[in-house]
Amino acid sequence: MNILEFRDAFKNYPLISKREIEKHFPGYTADALTRWQKKGYVIKIRNGFYRLSDNKFDRESVLFWVANRLYNPSYVSLQSAFSYYNFIPEGVFQVTSVSAKANRKFSTPEGRFVYKNLKPELIFGYNLVRTEDLVYKLATPEKAVLDFLHLYPQYKTESDMAGLRWNVLETEEKFNYSRAEKYLKVFNSKALSRRYRIFKNYTKNYAII
Repeated sequence: MNILEFRDAFKNYPLISKREIEKHFPGYTADALTRWQKKGYVIKIRNGFYRLSDNKFDRESVLFWVANRLYNPSYVSLQSAFSYYNFIPEGVFQVTSVSAKANRKFSTPEGRFVYKNLKPELIFGYNLVRTEDLVYKLATPEKAVLDFLHLYPQYKTESDMAGLRWNVLETEEKFNYSRAEKYLKVFNSKALSRRYRIFKNYTKNYAII
């Protein structure tokens, strides 16, 4: 395996795992990856994951796809989903996801990836988003909100909701309250139900003003 063969095999891969390298080049040695990193041909993202230096994570869809792969199973949710749906005005400078696995944070050359733990029975309510070349898992608007209110219980008043600078017009267009309330039953949490009612009152009342 030389760098030309490696580049040709993985030129269309935003992220390359060791498993994929072993599949393409059985018996490869890690020394080659180390040399190529020093020469700037390959960039290590985290243990077991690399990218070609020419293949940058330059699109949101690539970052979301990478987030799914770095810590699997997981799906993009929370603040990153809010930004995707234009529920909050600011760009998000890290990719936030949820997983049935333990909380983790990865600081990589391409940005920060944060994963929050949910019980296995709460891992639902996401779509497969297809782009021209990638497919990734993203929370529905309703599940992203419930994940957030569940994991950040400090957001419990309308003032707290206002602090997020929530875009209620986008909520009117994209948020399905009936679906959210079906999801809410799975959480089976009175405290979360109270916080959700406050969120609902805030978004509906503010939209009328």
